[in-house]
Parts: sequence; structure tokens; C-alpha cells
Amino acid sequence: MKPAQAGKPIVPLPAAAEQARVLAALLHGSCLKVHRTLDGDKIYRLATPDQAHSEEIGAEIAAALEQKNLIASNMKFPAATFLLTDKGVLLATQATNATATPCGPRNYST
Repeated sequence: MKPAQAGKPIVPLPAAAEQARVLAALLHGSCLKVHRTLDGDKIYRLATPDQAHSEEIGAEIAAALEQKNLIASNMKFPAATFLLTDKGVLLATQATNATATPCGPRNYST
């Protein structure tokens, strides 16, 4: 058994809590990408802002966030990046009481 990594729960979170955790991570600068393997499988990876650490995210978590219009893919191959939608930013900001929002395609710094 591996020791618990910092910030990663030992017991899996319920789906809603895991979705909220991913949204909060994206709000704070983490990056969610989906990589395709040579066999066509998809692997979802959430990386810290400095790209020093990453973890695999269940496909069902990413799919649920996308179905709820909270994240959107840039549709690149072989590794698409997911961005928070305006709805996703609003929900994550409210849930975390954040005062700053990430720079994105619709709210870039001037």
C-alpha cells in the first residue's frame, strides 16, 4: 500500500464531492487534460499549476462536469485541455469563496 499523497484523500470521495474538488483545483490553476493512448483509451489527468504533480481523474467525473456545462474541451489531439466555462467559474467561485478567477479565453487580463 502506498502512503497517502498530500492533498489526495485516502478514501474515494463521493462523485459530487470529487466534482467539486476538481472544479476548485481548476479555479486555482490546475490543468485537466485527457490523453489518448495508442489503443484509443482516454486517460484524464489533473496536474498542479506547476505541473510537478498530477493524478488520474475518473472519466465519469470529467463527463459529469462536461454534461453539466461546467468544463469545456479545446478538442485538441492527442491531449485535449478542459477549461472552466463561465458557469463552472461561477459555481467554483461560490463554493470556494474565491476572490479571483482564472484567466481564460473569455476573461483574459488586459
